[in-house]
Amino acid sequence: MDALITAAGLGTRAKLPRNMRKEMLPVYSFRDNDVVLRPIIDEIMHSLDLNARVKKFYLVLNKNDSYTADYVRSLDYKTEIIYQEKPLGYGNAVRLAEPYLKGFFILNAGDGLIIKDQLLAGAVKMHLDCRCQVLALMPVKNPENYGIAVIKNNNVITCIEKPKNYIGRNAMTAFYILNSKIFEFIEDSNVTSAIDKTIKTGIETRYIKIKRNDWISVGTSESYYRILERTYKNIMTSRMSSA
Repeated sequence: MDALITAAGLGTRAKLPRNMRKEMLPVYSFRDNDVVLRPIIDEIMHSLDLNARVKKFYLVLNKNDSYTADYVRSLDYKTEIIYQEKPLGYGNAVRLAEPYLKGFFILNAGDGLIIKDQLLAGAVKMHLDCRCQVLALMPVKNPENYGIAVIKNNNVITCIEKPKNYIGRNAMTAFYILNSKIFEFIEDSNVTSAIDKTIKTGIETRYIKIKRNDWISVGTSESYYRILERTYKNIMTSRMSSA
């Protein structure tokens, strides 16, 4: 299975220098029996390679982002970079990969990560067992700010982006296993409505539930320290449980 990572944003909320992007901010990682710091996009690729055996990574970057492009090319993964010429939204960035992706693929935002390997591996196993789409859902207190999935038994039955009326608290993280038929429905603004349309056409969509702290996403400069705390704590907890 291939993976698409979208990292074409400008990092405005993170208040970074002009040529720096959120996906290049470091997080704690465990490599070769050592605790190290790596850019979050590196950790995303490492985690997906480890838990999903990704054949090829496609990365959507801003056309002026040579910094991230050079770094990604230095990694030992099969990759192809797709440039977004204009900042036309998340859905537009995803749709740029349509010519490259067939069948099922993983979609992951370039600044977000499920930090527990067993959860990622579980999502992949669920997909392989049912040949279905899989969403990772987390509980949130402010569902009006997220894409929200409505679930019944084992399936997602609908998804709504930033619902005005309360439909639940199961927010969609920016990790998905999707059918490439989704490209028929994607608009520039988001992918939530496109996922909903795939469900309406009969594509089975299941979910895994994760805790809010199992998902990290680089947001504002003021909250970034929490990302470092949680990735470091995750490594230390995993090491102690395996000792």
